[in-house]
Amino acid sequence: MPKTGNILVVGGKGGVGKTSVSAILAKLLIGRAGRILLIDADPAVGVTYAMGESPNRTIGELRESLIENPGIRRNVQDRPMKAVVGELVAKNAKGFDLLAMGRAEGRGCFCGLNELLRFGIESLCGEYPVTLIDCEAGIEQVNRNAVHRIDKLLLVTDTSRRGMETAVKVRDIAAKYDEAGHMTSHLLVNRVRDEEDLKLARDTAVEFGMSIIGFVPEDPDILEYNASGRPLFNLPDLSPGVTALKAITEELMRQPPSVAR
Repeated sequence: MPKTGNILVVGGKGGVGKTSVSAILAKLLIGRAGRILLIDADPAVGVTYAMGESPNRTIGELRESLIENPGIRRNVQDRPMKAVVGELVAKNAKGFDLLAMGRAEGRGCFCGLNELLRFGIESLCGEYPVTLIDCEAGIEQVNRNAVHRIDKLLLVTDTSRRGMETAVKVRDIAAKYDEAGHMTSHLLVNRVRDEEDLKLARDTAVEFGMSIIGFVPEDPDILEYNASGRPLFNLPDLSPGVTALKAITEELMRQPPSVAR
């Protein structure tokens, strides 16, 4: 398996603010780690727009072109897959490079090609100190089609019981696919409004055996930016959500992966 940098995956139930958290994390990681690789693994490419970017050609589109066009397949078969995948990376002056996954599956079964693409993505990850992956609700798609391993899994939930239940399921699925055996998981509670929310989240997390790494308050700046379509990458540093996530990011990156099981 290619040597990779630190791979951080953000997962959780849909609708809990996962993409907003991923965009702010990316903003903060750039300042802490230098240039990062951001992989938008949600077919809706929400984090791409949240970063103020437009989708480039996706891994899903490359996969389909290789399957359907023998000429394209011949042209790339003798090239390093990392170089082929690297051509899909959108570069910018903001401090991150962006790779969009697009649709996870196409017609038919092409496991060998999926493995080659995954190898190319993992090889590319080794060029960056941190790779941040924003996945769709659930995580099997990331493990099957993006990387063989996760170093740190950040599970985002709101204060609802359903959000916590989904976080537990995503954690268990990720652990099942974790080939390296050193993944650590961390629970982040988003959209906290008051002390009652804090208590509810703490009690529910204890019930499910989850450890909370931090809380992010309901942030009117995030609500306004999302409503108006403004990039969350441009949120002010003193925005409540950014301030809370800054402390969480420091704690998250300070903790080493666990020892391989």
